Order: sequence, then structure tokens, then C-alpha cells
Amino acid sequence: MGRAGHGGAEKVSAVLLIAFGIFVAFYSHHYLKLGMMIMPGAGFLPFCIGVVLSVLGAVWYVKVLLEKPHRPKAGEGDAAEAAAEKRAERDMVLARLLPGILLVVLYAWLFEKAGYILSTALFMVGWQKIVEREGWAKAAIVSAASAAFMYVLFARLLKVFLPSGSWWS
Repeated sequence: MGRAGHGGAEKVSAVLLIAFGIFVAFYSHHYLKLGMMIMPGAGFLPFCIGVVLSVLGAVWYVKVLLEKPHRPKAGEGDAAEAAAEKRAERDMVLARLLPGILLVVLYAWLFEKAGYILSTALFMVGWQKIVEREGWAKAAIVSAASAAFMYVLFARLLKVFLPSGSWWS
């Protein structure tokens, strides 16, 4: 599979990113309170993230459309070898894309049920182990540090309500 096949996978990924961003923006706009700029509601940040994801997906799609296919020059290497490298790169991207999307959906589902701390820690461990393929020690340190940092930032400094989980109440 040549550059066209690789570009096709990137186009599909960009469209999926746009669709996911639109879903996040729609969900946060219709089911969560957006609030105002001076007093944002629970849906304000997810709505902004959804819009940014959609814009980045659109930029990615346009970038793929504008790229010219790579044609190996004489003496640049074996075409079969280059195609194998591109196929391996594409497979790696696709192997990380689907688990990443599933982890985000699972995190959104688990957020209100298990609460912020547990769902964020599980999401970060899953992301580090499945998508980034890191070791357990690094996954545990990154997960604990990022969950604690985000808790301090949102709950303590910005005074944003973070759910404690419906399973515990």
C-alpha cells in the first residue's frame, strides 16, 4: 500500500476526530450547563474541547488533502521496503487510535459513576499502558501525579465541582 492508502487512513482518522469533537460539543451543550465566560458551568470546558477537537480534525484533513504523494527517487531505496515502513507506521497509528477513543468514551461514562479521582486515575493508567505502552511504574506515577494536579487545579484553585461518584452515595 502506497502513500494513497496511508492518506486514506489519515483521512478516516481525521473524520473520526471531527465526529468525536462534534459529539463532545453537542453533548456538553445540551446535557451540561455551559455557564458564562466569567462563571463557567460543568459543560464549558468539554464544549471548548469538543470544538478544538473538531477544528484540529478539520486542519488534519485539509493537511492530508494538500500533501503530495511521496515518490521515491532513483537510488532512494527499495519501493517495497518504503511501503512496508509506511504500512507499519499506519498499523501503529490505527492500533493506538481505537483504544484511545474507547478509553475516552469509557472515561466519560465512568466519570459521574465512579467520581473524578477513581475514573481519572483508571483512565490515565489505561492510557499509559494501552496507548503509550509504558511500564507499570511510570504509568502509576504519571496517573497519580496528573490526577492530583488536575484535582488541585479544578477543585481547589478554580472551585469547580468535581463529582464524587454516584456509586459511593
